[in-house]
Amino acid sequence: MSKNGFRVSIAIVAAFCLPSLISAQAPSLQDIQATDIETMKDKFIGLAQEFDESQYEWRPMEGVRSVHDVFGLIIAECHIFPTAWGHEPPAGAASGFGGEIRRTGALSRDEVISELGSAFDHLIGVVRGMNDSERMTESSYFGRTMPVHANILISMADMHEHLGQLIAYARTNHVVPPWSR
Repeated sequence: MSKNGFRVSIAIVAAFCLPSLISAQAPSLQDIQATDIETMKDKFIGLAQEFDESQYEWRPMEGVRSVHDVFGLIIAECHIFPTAWGHEPPAGAASGFGGEIRRTGALSRDEVISELGSAFDHLIGVVRGMNDSERMTESSYFGRTMPVHANILISMADMHEHLGQLIAYARTNHVVPPWSR
């Protein structure tokens, strides 16, 4: 093979192989989002297990969500946020955000822990299962119009804020997050 033939062969191999090598190394935004939600799932469940039953009703002051309220909110968000992205809530979830908040408010500590797992599994399944056209569809986040992929990012940021809220609640109550040991 001549030098030019070798160069052409290398160029052809590079043209066909490099894009797949690059894409194999760099996760998609969708994969990053789903992996982040999986990490949040572990942290929320870990914290839910660390608070004892009596601490679930603790709140820093009147008019602020209790530990139980925050966990209920997260379950509701996992179930209801995807409805803005064109997906149905799972069986057993109440209709609408307010209904779901009321439903989760009646759950026991053990039910909250169980529901956190299934709620996050629902959210992860929705995010992992979307195709590119679904992710580009127009959606609304509390009245703001945006593509679904942006809505997911903002929804995740909201959930991270509530994770921070629960970490503060935990430390105030001498509850050590399991990942801090």
